[in-house]
Amino acid sequence: MNRNMIAGQAQVVVGKVQEKLAVLIGHTELRRAATQRQTHGRIMHAVGEAQDLIRRSLRHRRVSM
Repeated sequence: MNRNMIAGQAQVVVGKVQEKLAVLIGHTELRRAATQRQTHGRIMHAVGEAQDLIRRSLRHRRVSM
């Protein structure tokens, strides 16, 4: 697990809390921002997973040579 994965997951959680608050108070612009935050967090998490996969494959490749 790397920094991008952790930060991305944190953004998703904060976005979900923000979305619940926006629904509760009926604020559509805040809800849209919360959805964008969640999407950004999911993208960051996916980038982190890709980085980990690349690192593991390079490590595995180095060991098997």
